Amino acid sequence: MMLKRVLQKSMKKKLSSGEEKRDPITADERNIPIDLVSHAPSVRRKQKRKGFNTVDESVRLRKKRKKRNREDLNILDQRLESMDQISLLPGHIIHYILSLLHNAKDAARTSILSQRWRDIWTSFSILKFDQRKIQEQEGCLDTRNKEKAFKDFVDNSLTSHLQRKLSIHKLVLYITSCDLELARHMDRWINVAIENNMKELDLHVVGKVMFYSLPQTIFSATTMTELRLCGCGLLSLGDIKLPQLQKLYLRDLFADQQTIEDLISSCPLIEDLRFIRCTGLKDLRVSGLLKLDRFEVHLCHEPKNIEVKVPNLQTFWYCGKKSMPCQIDLVACVRLKNLTLEDANMTDEMFQDLFASFPLLDKLDLSKCIKLKNITISSIRLKRLALRGCRNLVEADIDTPNLSSFEYKGNKMPISFPNPSCLKEAKLSFDPVYRASNELHLEKADVLWFGRLREFLSKFNNCNGLKLVVQSKRNIIIYEELREILLPPFRGLKIEIIKRSMSFEDLLDHLLRTWHPATLSIVSSSSSSEFPELVYRKVMDREENPRCCSYNTRNNKCWRHFLKDFKIENFETAAVKRASDCITWLKSSPTILSRTTSFGFRWDDRHS
Repeated sequence: MMLKRVLQKSMKKKLSSGEEKRDPITADERNIPIDLVSHAPSVRRKQKRKGFNTVDESVRLRKKRKKRNREDLNILDQRLESMDQISLLPGHIIHYILSLLHNAKDAARTSILSQRWRDIWTSFSILKFDQRKIQEQEGCLDTRNKEKAFKDFVDNSLTSHLQRKLSIHKLVLYITSCDLELARHMDRWINVAIENNMKELDLHVVGKVMFYSLPQTIFSATTMTELRLCGCGLLSLGDIKLPQLQKLYLRDLFADQQTIEDLISSCPLIEDLRFIRCTGLKDLRVSGLLKLDRFEVHLCHEPKNIEVKVPNLQTFWYCGKKSMPCQIDLVACVRLKNLTLEDANMTDEMFQDLFASFPLLDKLDLSKCIKLKNITISSIRLKRLALRGCRNLVEADIDTPNLSSFEYKGNKMPISFPNPSCLKEAKLSFDPVYRASNELHLEKADVLWFGRLREFLSKFNNCNGLKLVVQSKRNIIIYEELREILLPPFRGLKIEIIKRSMSFEDLLDHLLRTWHPATLSIVSSSSSSEFPELVYRKVMDREENPRCCSYNTRNNKCWRHFLKDFKIENFETAAVKRASDCITWLKSSPTILSRTTSFGFRWDDRHS
């Protein structure tokens, strides 16, 4: 009995200290006294029967606890739903977000975000069928078997999709070999998708194949919002009713003048209109589209005149052919903000007349306008300017006090800025000039452009926070501040002034990914700079088999996947070993050299 009292006292002590509270199953048994006599052989059968009752009670309590946990999870899920702001977005916005993802699998993964996203995902389906890829997957060698495998695959996929009562948001067909039999199947697939309220159609017929004549049902699809056609024929379309169409892209196809005019006039809500390598268009006139925001014409073969009368147009992009001059009339587009021109036939006078028509212009991009020689760009509103490949440009007088971004690519330095200090970023890329003589030697023809380049950069001396990147061949110098800058005096430089908001880490990722440099030299602003240490730590901490880009293609992976080795460079041997002009130039200035840290990188040669 004394032993019994001792055990009871011990149990009370444990209960008072909270030690037994960890076991919810035995919580109801805490006041039951412990009777050592119950362990006698004569009462074991009776205890066994009680044991069954205890087990049943334990199972009942465990089920009760699981039910309570499920209820708690449901309550938590409801609370998270009430706090989930992204699920409050309209359905069409969520559909748009899903459409931007790389593939259907990535879009499907978003269904875990919330119950609403799961519901919307069932109504969002992108069906993509690439003839070449599907035939390769099926492993067919014979041409007939390949075509049959592709048709069966699409038929079975559509049938399975419709049996699950799922709608079709977008249908993509990429056809590499089309004949009359496959054309009939394509008509049926497209009609099935239209009957199931398809909103987007991407149809690409490429290669040496027949022009595919589109079924009439496409041009009376009342739910269609986006239509992209490539390699098809647009002839005698009949009645056209596309009341919801917002985007229309026509590529590598033939269309007569009247058909295009009828098509455009039947799309009152169109916002984005693009013609790419189309034939049959001698005069392209666009008017009456109140919603049109963007209009593009790229390398079309025959247009001699483009006339756009759309007062609300925001973006116009024209890329012409040198052999086919074209007159462009945008006078009515008084609200134009973005203008991109790639026109080898544009003269100085044509440009000045066109530029004067757009007082609200925000962005101007001139590419390969080889007839331009002397131009003036004066605007108080212009914020972004790019001049690329205008190889005969002698002088560009730029008076843009609010310009924040500037890009130049060419073989001269024809730019004259009164005050470029308002720039937040600038990119200058000069074509290399190869000579048998020492590249560090400047000839007389180079002195002018190099002097103007130094003058341009000197105007940033008083701008705090900007960073300068100088790249030559596979060697890069980063100046943390735009003070005491020494430039290697040779052509082939790529110079970039980085805006204040870009962090050193983002800058490093950009440079390593873009250039795969052989050397990276950092000219620090002070001895306490943290940037060299950041470079060392970031490169050292990379994984041997990084998984940072698991959802990207091999051609779009970051630098971690290709860097094999790196080390801190010794300046005494680096210049000899690599013949680095950048390092040779840095060694010529003891002041700069004392603040310079250089790294050498070894990349995978197959991808560097």
